[in-house]
Amino acid sequence: MIEKLQIHQDERGKLIEIFKIPNIGQIFYSTTKPGFIRGNHYHTRKIEKFCVVEGKAKIKMRNRVTNEIKEYIMNGDNPEIIEIEPNWSHSIENIGNNEMKLIVWSNEIFNSNDPDTFAEEV
Repeated sequence: MIEKLQIHQDERGKLIEIFKIPNIGQIFYSTTKPGFIRGNHYHTRKIEKFCVVEGKAKIKMRNRVTNEIKEYIMNGDNPEIIEIEPNWSHSIENIGNNEMKLIVWSNEIFNSNDPDTFAEEV
């Protein structure tokens, strides 16, 4: 069996929702062009884990309760996983010269009727 996947694309790059497994979550892949930012939102219940697999990114996070700010530089040459907990606004910016490629796991499958995604700058 082959399942066709939809590519969501805009000026920033593309996003592909790959695996959606009930009670486990969702994995998606995105690309971001140099200088563009994704995110600037938060979730009230979702946990996400990011892994930059190619390129260079700056991840910014802000705790919505304490206003604590964290910033990380991640590079596909040295892959790492960062966990984004609920109620942390977060963004990921491509700070490299080439397209940045990212793999994300979320503990919850995206539901357009209940997205748990709220716009907010870090």
